[in-house]
Amino acid sequence: MATKTNNSSTVSKCTQRAAAAQQYIPKKGTILVHSQPYTEPQVETVYQTCLDTRQTLVNLRGQVTAALAAKNQADATMSTFDVGLRDWVATTFGPKSQQAIDFGYARKPPAKPTVSVKATAQTKAKATRTARGVVGPKQRKKITAPVAAAPAPTTAPAPVATAPATPKA
Repeated sequence: MATKTNNSSTVSKCTQRAAAAQQYIPKKGTILVHSQPYTEPQVETVYQTCLDTRQTLVNLRGQVTAALAAKNQADATMSTFDVGLRDWVATTFGPKSQQAIDFGYARKPPAKPTVSVKATAQTKAKATRTARGVVGPKQRKKITAPVAAAPAPTTAPAPVATAPATPKA
């Protein structure tokens, strides 16, 4: 298993091996690597490709860094501008107008309830549970339905013989 190396050591290794390949691999012959024949230019290409792709990556990282900096600057400018635009929309059209909603300035969320409101709600909830007889899960487990006796099996009644009807004269 190959170990992960940093960029500078890989660049150094590729440069060193490409130079040694130029010096020691015969110009007109081939060498076998993993049972595959390679010429001296092919060996150099392997290492040069590694170097080129790393350089491309370094350049792209620089571009990404510059692009991120530009994006962050644009976001900061937009945020500052947005505050002013919100004020203008609220002043011109009103903070709860349809135009303000169209701009995406939604109404402010309702204020958080105060401690006294929460205490009142808790008292009312407790009174409701008491009135309705609502209990918690532990109390529910103690409540069981009475066991009903199994009904006796019923048999079909025997047919009753009826007397033949006599005609009335």
